[in-house]
Amino acid sequence: MEKRSLDQWLHSKKRSTNVSGSASHLYLDWPKRFRIAVEAAQGLSYMHHDCLPPIIHRDVKSSNILLDSSFKAKIADFGLARLLVKKGEATVSAVAGSFGYIAPEYAQTYRVNEKIDVYSFGVVLLELTTGKEANFGDENSCLADWAWRYMNEGNPIVHALDKEIKNPSYFDEMSIVFKLGVRCTSKLPSARPSMGEVLQILDQYSHPLEFGVKIMGREHDATPFLFNSKHGHASDLDDNV
Repeated sequence: MEKRSLDQWLHSKKRSTNVSGSASHLYLDWPKRFRIAVEAAQGLSYMHHDCLPPIIHRDVKSSNILLDSSFKAKIADFGLARLLVKKGEATVSAVAGSFGYIAPEYAQTYRVNEKIDVYSFGVVLLELTTGKEANFGDENSCLADWAWRYMNEGNPIVHALDKEIKNPSYFDEMSIVFKLGVRCTSKLPSARPSMGEVLQILDQYSHPLEFGVKIMGREHDATPFLFNSKHGHASDLDDNV
């Protein structure tokens, strides 16, 4: 994709060397980041709620969210995806994914359901709002752990937001998305919202006419937000799994 992957725009140490033709001072402003969150949520919600059987991505992360020339988001890399043939969950022989994005119950039980993608997407929301990497912390913690502690200690959320894009006019929206990221990364799967609920929350603060898509309802076509790396274009999920 023309603008490569989301992580290369969020994290400064990757930005100067990996974003083609871009100087190190360039960054994604909040409106672009928010639109990326909405579009990625649309793709995951489609996979979880509109596909029969549901599809679990298992490797949701900022490097698997690709950006086209207009910074529209495409979910990529379905090499670890699993069909949830039986209602509820499936079990895999080994845990796959990246440190900082893996839901704790998945690492412990090898059980796969929609909530492990919700956890990973929550980490992406925390990356979008803070600018920090998923593995932020020490060898025993990550960005999700840090954000949970930060919230529970009663610290002002505004101080956790990415300093490169902090603008008073965006504080409320960024704070809400930060809190949503913390909720999505709850240790208890039952405390996490579904991707459909995540999309509803984001929709409350979105501007559909600006984005050029209808966010809610089954009327929208989610497939533009799913990227088929084999063919090099957005495609139906059946081609991606």
